[in-house]
Amino acid sequence: MFRRLILAAAALGLTATGALAQSCGSAPIAPALPAAADIAAKTAAAADAAKHDAFVEIRNWQNDLKDYRACLVNVSNQAKRQISGLDAEKNKDKIAGIKADAGRANHAYDESVDMEERVVNEFHAVQAAYCARKDVDKSSCPK
Repeated sequence: MFRRLILAAAALGLTATGALAQSCGSAPIAPALPAAADIAAKTAAAADAAKHDAFVEIRNWQNDLKDYRACLVNVSNQAKRQISGLDAEKNKDKIAGIKADAGRANHAYDESVDMEERVVNEFHAVQAAYCARKDVDKSSCPK
């Protein structure tokens, strides 16, 4: 439970200021997944439903992440285009601000990838706990 709270807090912390915050908003909040110990303690049907629900929630969240990341890439690309059209001597401050926005977008993108990796690893732990049971359908388990 504490781990899920940390994941949610980290996701909320991905927001930035400037053009990034205005155009992309905050990162989608990661789904709260059941702990592997919870899967082991549930009935077979409840464990199957929890694993399936977690999978569906992750897929939906990943779709939201695609849109969020596409926005971040657009912010970065737009910054590159803006900088190329400016005079480096006359617009030092403006260029620095644009580079800072692009840097925040790149950082937010990297953070969203890290968050996705953590969530997927947490799901794999849920799946492993499910597949370790003797009383469940193993057809969805990795071979």
